[in-house]
Amino acid sequence: MLGAASLVLLVCASLLCAPARAAETPGGLDLYGGASVLRFDLREYADTGAQLVRELGVLPGVVGGVGQAIGRWRWSAELSYHSGAVDYDGQTQSGAAFASTTDAAVARIRARALHMLDPDGRFAAGLGLGYGQWQRQIRGRAGVSGLDERFTAGDVSFNTRVSVLRSAAATLDVDLQFGWPIRPEVKIDFGGKYDARTLMLGPRLSTRVSAPVSWAAGPHSRVVVEPCFEAWGFGRSATETLYRDGVPAGTVYQPQGKGYNFEMRLVWVQSL
Repeated sequence: MLGAASLVLLVCASLLCAPARAAETPGGLDLYGGASVLRFDLREYADTGAQLVRELGVLPGVVGGVGQAIGRWRWSAELSYHSGAVDYDGQTQSGAAFASTTDAAVARIRARALHMLDPDGRFAAGLGLGYGQWQRQIRGRAGVSGLDERFTAGDVSFNTRVSVLRSAAATLDVDLQFGWPIRPEVKIDFGGKYDARTLMLGPRLSTRVSAPVSWAAGPHSRVVVEPCFEAWGFGRSATETLYRDGVPAGTVYQPQGKGYNFEMRLVWVQSL
């Protein structure tokens, strides 16, 4: 724990010293874009720990971004989007089994700054900011109404990157990210059956690890294959009053959720 605290202090001190390095000559911009496949896996749990819902499926998507090195610093910004249909295996409010399909869309934007902590640039650490939105439309069937939910949250993250292999032809890095959500919430649309409600969710630490492998494809271009795993989630909301046309009509809450996503990216990087 002491070593981790010391590392965080070192990174924060480096960030505070950034203005002193502003005169360093920036390198060229790196633009990248490509395809991504996300294996989406979400599970919701009751207060007793029993599993209430599982959503599982594959979402195709795209990813793009920009990055630049300035001395021993490197900043980057990225946008990703995935959408598609996943299997929904859950239950109704009465406890009866309910299987359906969920139309899902996951959008994320993220920016971060990393500082090289050794002369060879093999170890870097820094901080990041992000924002994500997950649109969830559970299809109704067999007389059971559907439900539209939109989850949103910002986050602040601590990032590290270790260069495992580096040569003129190829590189291999390991990237680790710990994120803490900022104002996670869900807006629920009951399709007119009840008034829409917004519920604040409990924060839960997320962890993302990836291993990007890069091959040179030309003097100023390269191809990157990046497998990623992310563990994420949210805590249970408070129980809130449910209204119909402004009149109390029951209660509603969002159960705690835990997600385990696997993503594979294929990206083309062009240096300008």
